[in-house]
Amino acid sequence: MQVEICPVSEKVADYSKHVTETLKRHGLRVHLDDRNEKLPAKIRDAQLQKIPYMLVVGPKEAEAGSVSVRHRSKGDLGPKPLAEVVASLQREVADRVPS
Repeated sequence: MQVEICPVSEKVADYSKHVTETLKRHGLRVHLDDRNEKLPAKIRDAQLQKIPYMLVVGPKEAEAGSVSVRHRSKGDLGPKPLAEVVASLQREVADRVPS
């Protein structure tokens, strides 16, 4: 798994699904954590599973068409537009894969 989507609440379920589908369409391995848990528990679980990126989705992000990016080792990287995150993750994957 490369990316864990962590919705803040069920109110952003539709946008969370949109983010998940968008990342899958671009060839990334994504999991949507739609359990009825608090956000810190979802982040902790993703950390324990050693998932490199967690994308936190809340009402502000849904309204702006963005996601709040957390990296497993670098911590909180702040909100970024979804398209920018997709491009950045694709570049990172392309740089890692030996040709």
